[in-house]
Amino acid sequence: MENSQHTHQEHRRTQFQIDRIAFFSDAVIAIAITLMILEIKIPPLGQKISLKELLTTYGGHAYSSLLALLICYISIGNLWMRHHELYEHIINYNKRLIRVNLFFLFSIMMLPVSTSFMFEWNNPPQIKMVVFFINLFFCNLTYYLMLLVVFNNKINFSSITGTEAAAKTKMIAFNVTLMFLLVIVLTIFWPQFFFVPFIVWPLVSRIAERVRKSRSRRNIQAEK
Repeated sequence: MENSQHTHQEHRRTQFQIDRIAFFSDAVIAIAITLMILEIKIPPLGQKISLKELLTTYGGHAYSSLLALLICYISIGNLWMRHHELYEHIINYNKRLIRVNLFFLFSIMMLPVSTSFMFEWNNPPQIKMVVFFINLFFCNLTYYLMLLVVFNNKINFSSITGTEAAAKTKMIAFNVTLMFLLVIVLTIFWPQFFFVPFIVWPLVSRIAERVRKSRSRRNIQAEK
């Protein structure tokens, strides 16, 4: 009876510590999003500027900045959703997981800085984009490394370890990380095509997923 109570208390304590990690992560991500939006500053335009002059002078910079903000917001939101879903299934932890989670949060915390650099008028456009996408790459890379720790079969930190869902989660994170690496390469060598992976990669991923499901169904039918 005492052993059962002790085991129950240990489980509650472990779950409490896991919840603390998740809540701390939520707070850091929420602050990062807030600081990111605060970096948008509308310059003094003057009372006599026309709409044509406004678009000519500030149009290109405004479009690129808003696009960067949109990409950054979607990326942070997507990472937060995946982080939230991941910690719903975590049943244990160690210092290694905490460290990797801190590296992940550090990369998220740097996004307002890279976004601010992106919004500066006089910074070189290509360098701004490279710095911004490198930051997003490390956000996704550290999240993928966290998945490798959580879904390690020897450690068993997740209730879905060893299942098809775990393999799918790691594959999606790896693909997104690879996509941002490709974006960085294109931005360095062919900056006019930096947006191509954002269009092509989701289509390729969907096609690959359908092919995988089709093969899985055929294998099941063959076994029957």
